[in-house]
Order: sequence, then C-alpha cells, then structure tokens
Amino acid sequence: MNTQYQIEHEWDVAKLLVTAMDYKTFLYTAPQYGLYIQSLIPIPICYEDRAQEFPIRFEDTRLPYIVTVRTQDMSRVADFIQEHKEFQMYRIFKHSFAYQNLDKDNVIGLVCETTKNMLHLFPGKTFCIKSDNKELRQLFYEKAVDINEEDGLGCSFDYDEYDYTLDIRAYKRFKDGEFHRWAVITILYGEDLPNAWNMGDVNGGEM
Repeated sequence: MNTQYQIEHEWDVAKLLVTAMDYKTFLYTAPQYGLYIQSLIPIPICYEDRAQEFPIRFEDTRLPYIVTVRTQDMSRVADFIQEHKEFQMYRIFKHSFAYQNLDKDNVIGLVCETTKNMLHLFPGKTFCIKSDNKELRQLFYEKAVDINEEDGLGCSFDYDEYDYTLDIRAYKRFKDGEFHRWAVITILYGEDLPNAWNMGDVNGGEM
C-alpha cells in the first residue's frame, strides 16, 4: 500500500485543464484510471454577459479547473482524457497564474520556455500556434520562429496542415470580486500526443 507521502513525492505528476467539471463524477472516475488527485482548483473567470461580481461555488461547472494528478502510469492520463470527453479535459504543457497583465515583458519567460521545449521535443515537425488572444498568439509565434532559426531545428508553422497544435489560453482570475491576476495555460497535442479531449472532432477542427 502506497502512503500519501510516497504518492505525492514519487509518482509522476500531470496537470489537467478541466473545462466541464462535474466534480462528484470526476472524483469517482479518476481513481479508476490509477490517478491520485492531489489538488483541484477552480480558475475564476469573467463572463461577457455577467460583468458584475458572481459567487464562486465548488460545484459551478461553468468554471475551468486546474487538476493536479499523480500516477504510476502516465499513459492512463491520456486514456482518461480521451475516454471521458464529458469533462472536456486537456493535459497542460506549461502554465503560470502570476501575471498582472499580458505585456511582453511579463510573459516572455513562459513564452521562451514553452516554445523552446516544444520545438526541441519535436524537431523537424510542423506546428499550429493558436489562441483567442491575438497578441499572445503573435508573441508565441515570433519567439518560436526565432528559436527554430537560432537552434537549427528545421520546424515549420502552418494553420492548415500540421503535426502538433500549441493552444494558448488566458483566463482572468478574481479576488474579493476584483480582477487579481491573469492565468496563461498552454496545451500541446498531436496525433501521437493525445492531450486534448476534442482531437478529431469536426467542430474543434483539430487533426
């Protein structure tokens, strides 16, 4: 029998972005895949149709959640994501909760770390960089192009035909009803890297 200390210090760790949380079902289902839930944290966001303050409730399924899981078999994380699409999960590649704004000077560390790791993981491959935030998307794209040229990795970038997608998401976080920080979350997935629940989905347009 593994102790809590062994699980939280010796098992491999993965972080999931869960965008359709039914927490009671989630807490029941995840252990069936050998996943130990270490933490489950909502990301309070502002909805366009609700500018006023709204209460954050643990059972509020409108909120995205960051879930940290531990496992002895990392392939089971991908199985869990693909076999339980109702949770709309993604395995997080890199992320940070700490930004007061999304200016280049604030986020450049995450941008550099993410793009460099991504390109070195899959040299010679083609990437699609996407985000609803045009400024973030452009910043990640420009840095990826620079690193690709500097390190001679032979990668390319396209929006029509590609091997891997880097999905960049920015969420507003609130404290006491006031804007507090930005969270920036990146997700990397492809045909041989099934880290997204909607891969192959026509509406999602992925792969």
